[in-house]
Amino acid sequence: MPIEIIIPRLGWSMEEGNFLGWLKKDGEQIKSGEPLFTLESEKAAQDIEATDNGTLRIPKESPQTGSVVKVGQVIGYLLAENETMEREIPSKKSPASKTEEVGRVTQCAPPGLVVESGGAHGVTRPTISPRARRRAAELGVDATGLSGSGRTGRIIEADVLKNTKPISSPGISVMRRTIAQRTSTSFSTTPHFYLRAEVDATALIQLRENFLPEIEKSAGVRVTLTDFILRAQAKALKEFPAANAIWVDDTVINLPNCDVGLVVGLLDGLIIPIVRSADAGDLATVAKQRSSLVESARSGNLSLDKLQGGATSLSNLGNTLVDEFAAVIAPPQSTMLAVGRAALRPYVMDGKIAARSTMKLCLSVDHRVLDGAPAAEFLGRIVELLEAPEKLV
Repeated sequence: MPIEIIIPRLGWSMEEGNFLGWLKKDGEQIKSGEPLFTLESEKAAQDIEATDNGTLRIPKESPQTGSVVKVGQVIGYLLAENETMEREIPSKKSPASKTEEVGRVTQCAPPGLVVESGGAHGVTRPTISPRARRRAAELGVDATGLSGSGRTGRIIEADVLKNTKPISSPGISVMRRTIAQRTSTSFSTTPHFYLRAEVDATALIQLRENFLPEIEKSAGVRVTLTDFILRAQAKALKEFPAANAIWVDDTVINLPNCDVGLVVGLLDGLIIPIVRSADAGDLATVAKQRSSLVESARSGNLSLDKLQGGATSLSNLGNTLVDEFAAVIAPPQSTMLAVGRAALRPYVMDGKIAARSTMKLCLSVDHRVLDGAPAAEFLGRIVELLEAPEKLV
């Protein structure tokens, strides 16, 4: 019997995605492990691999590029040798279980050049990131003629944008719709409360300016205030395990590692990659990981494993004129730390008012996981670490 090609579930919360196009042609011979099509979830775009061998059959009812598809939806078939189709694609299919779907798909991230079928020797073309492919489809751009600036010459979204001028708005993307849905759900179903604190960042800024250039030179990466904050959050998580927990299926689940998410702004939304074990190693290690994640996020090259995990995240608007703000928690995480710019402000020190560089912090907390007192201890420890930055280096 024909093997159904279905839309997989790329995350526990995923119910639909954006179909970004087939990577193979109707009638082409497919081997298990080869990328079949590109699917954009609420977190990232991924090339989806075949899990069986066969001849690809793409029915006329198959979704078009840019179409919204449901998890479990049948979009095509793989046929055995000499097998024919006795029926067309059904209009809909009941979604499979979350456990089953996660196990039926794997990630595909081909580097360098790939070979398309056609001719005895094949045709080489530069690979293109799923995000760049989607943007090219939205703008009606033939990306095959573009030069790639990504790793190993891969075409990334920036390559598409700098070579085109959009004629009209591409509309609402799956990412934008998902952000709207997830923030609305989080804000309406998660009992948020907020704790605020002000950090005397004078020592932090001086340390970064006076001593870190040597670290940057040896590590080969620029160390930012964001790296200090990520590390302070992670170290505070280690000292207060109650804060290193998430809310899933009406249950508090404690996490083993001190991972911290980082909100990264994109052209059409935002994404939250996870900085792993930011409490371990040294500051340069955190900076390298953060830099790599941001670069991958903005070039559309993040894999799903980089987007899952963590009990807390950081949203840092320190490069703007924003003094203070409150952020919406990203479920199933339990906290979100919002940080405004560092600026000279009146500050009471030793009973006297002085001009000091300070940062204002606001911790959004899920009351189902943390009560006020432990959340205050968690935030207080972050403040203490940032005011004694030598402990973070």
